[in-house]
Amino acid sequence: MRSPFSVTPSKPPAKWRAVKAALLVAAILALLLTVFRSHPRGTVEGEIRSTGAPIGDFVVRPVTCFSGNHWSFDGVWLVTETLTEGDRSGFRGGLKLVDDGVGGWDAYVENPNACRGFKCRQTRVDRGRCRTFDVAVSEANAFLRTGGHVAFDCAFPEGGTLQAALAFDGCAEVPTHGGDADL
Repeated sequence: MRSPFSVTPSKPPAKWRAVKAALLVAAILALLLTVFRSHPRGTVEGEIRSTGAPIGDFVVRPVTCFSGNHWSFDGVWLVTETLTEGDRSGFRGGLKLVDDGVGGWDAYVENPNACRGFKCRQTRVDRGRCRTFDVAVSEANAFLRTGGHVAFDCAFPEGGTLQAALAFDGCAEVPTHGGDADL
């Protein structure tokens, strides 16, 4: 004989099971997004070669890239290996690609020989001086990563030249941590 005080467990309505399943899927996707965003190192292949004025003499081979969001610009920054000096980390030399707001890209070359600490002189590349000025930056994918390519062949009235041929992929936002204030 059943006790009048016993309770027979009932299954939750199907609606609640669906909500639980949706929450579980959302939690898993959020975890995956966090994991993929926590490894920001993109890859860059190629080099930037500059001779003479106005940019200076140097060859830079960027090795990684980051989204410009960390520095408050829409675009990407292709940079050399991260260096650490004292409690600061950063890089010297590279190429900053900034969305010009009208469907194109502005490019700023950073001369590694014109740096104070990790603050380096940046020179805007004048498209009018370039036989080739090809910049393509993809929209960020689901994991907030971007890629693209750059090709420059420029000659300046001061006698200098600039050539660049770079391909980049997996550029993500820089995570905030410790002494990497200059990154």
